Amino acid sequence: MNKIFILILLYFLSLTFLFAHETHKEMDEHKSMKESVQTTHVQPLAKQDDGRPQSWMQWIGGFHFIFLHFPIALIAMTTISEILFAWSTRPIFDYASRFMLISAAVLAVPTALLGLTYSYTATYNGVLADFVWWHMWLGFTTAIFAIFVAFIRERWGISKLYYTCLVLLFFLVNITGFLGGGMTFGPYHMHPPL
Repeated sequence: MNKIFILILLYFLSLTFLFAHETHKEMDEHKSMKESVQTTHVQPLAKQDDGRPQSWMQWIGGFHFIFLHFPIALIAMTTISEILFAWSTRPIFDYASRFMLISAAVLAVPTALLGLTYSYTATYNGVLADFVWWHMWLGFTTAIFAIFVAFIRERWGISKLYYTCLVLLFFLVNITGFLGGGMTFGPYHMHPPL
């Protein structure tokens, strides 16, 4: 019975990847243009003719989109690895969890800093301005909290405090990713089609 509960929990945790990560679904061109004018109004500080960054700050900040996938995946996989370790007590899951959590903590800091750099290259209006504000502060909170959770694990080992903080970190990174997806694809990117 306990193993069935853990498998069901793993299944639902894996579904959260759908909510944390941007949807890479192609929108039809007309709808995309209409939403970009009405809801996702983004104005670059410098004119872009061919997609090339027009400033060094924009170019450096663009690396945020490369880095951000690592902390998201590493934190989610650390959670799954810890569940597998609690279920099977195989040392490989313990080693994997430790490696992934430390890696996530290290990579979360430059990810947050690159995101801050990128945020200065565009302006957002309306609801997306709120998305940017919340995404920025939750991103910094995620980076600091990832370091804190890694410190707890290294200092005091696996405990109820560590598991509680890891679950909070898991939800924090998913909410932050959801807001980032909203800035990229529009505030209604997770609404089902009509």
